[in-house]
Amino acid sequence: MKGIGINHYGDHRELTIVDLPDREINANEVRISLRASGVNPIDWKLREGYLKEALPFDPPLTLGWDGAGVIKEAGKSVDAFQVGDAVFFRPELTEYGTYAEEIIVEEALVQPKPENLSFAEAASLPLVGLTVIEALMEIAELKSGQRLLFLGGSGGVGTIGIQIAKALGAHVTTTSSEKNRAFVKARGADTVIAYDQQEEPDGEFDVLFDTVGGSAYAEALPYLKTGASTVSIAGGASQNDAVSKNEEKKRIHANNMFMQPTKKNIAQLRTFIDQNQIHPVISHTRPMTVDGAKQAHLDSESNRTRGKIVLVRENEEEIT
Repeated sequence: MKGIGINHYGDHRELTIVDLPDREINANEVRISLRASGVNPIDWKLREGYLKEALPFDPPLTLGWDGAGVIKEAGKSVDAFQVGDAVFFRPELTEYGTYAEEIIVEEALVQPKPENLSFAEAASLPLVGLTVIEALMEIAELKSGQRLLFLGGSGGVGTIGIQIAKALGAHVTTTSSEKNRAFVKARGADTVIAYDQQEEPDGEFDVLFDTVGGSAYAEALPYLKTGASTVSIAGGASQNDAVSKNEEKKRIHANNMFMQPTKKNIAQLRTFIDQNQIHPVISHTRPMTVDGAKQAHLDSESNRTRGKIVLVRENEEEIT
């Protein structure tokens, strides 16, 4: 199964063609011919070796865990899909990623691609959408009328997170740079705090969703209500003794999370799309080639991307 990945940990120059052993599909799985793959910070962080302890893969491995494509084979127990169906999905985190010609995925983690979305648009949604659903709906239990403080509203998670929070009926305040103020307002944010203009939040918040980590999380704690919930995907919660002490003072329900895909949540994501409550936000696309992946990683590492970067495989051409 040919894809783009690494044989050794390192910088973007380690990206190359990898060819992992093929296998037969199980009864509850489908084989998908990839048309597009989302690019996420986890891709280059894993490539660099930053996640070796949490995700002890032994290269070679294909990168990417966000995809859309067409089913080319279905297991004998699969009844929701057939060969030729266009789908989008977030597979389990294994060494077989989505920067690839094809991938095998459990049926439960696959949804039909909405007809109004391109493959690139569909591939941009699973990882970020599932992250937000788990964080806001399952962990924080965000309710209509509550006030949400969102750290980092212009990135891949932020652009979808704002939309889902609004769909849930929350009042959303987000941080961004001044140049991205209008951009995040257009995604639905009620209030924007420009961190490069020394602006501060107004009022207190029921929920904090952190995509930034570090000092940004610590500095947001004074603006939370007593008993508020926090969810961080950047290791911000309880990051040191001082932060833990401040969380305890306000009886904060502090959570760090690493998203796990589920059948329930991928179905919920499709519902948001069908109800026209969320829309993909693509920064730009790159070809699904080694050079395209290298450039996409450099783009993502800059931390200046608005929305998602997507690798596109045109006309089923061979990955090069």
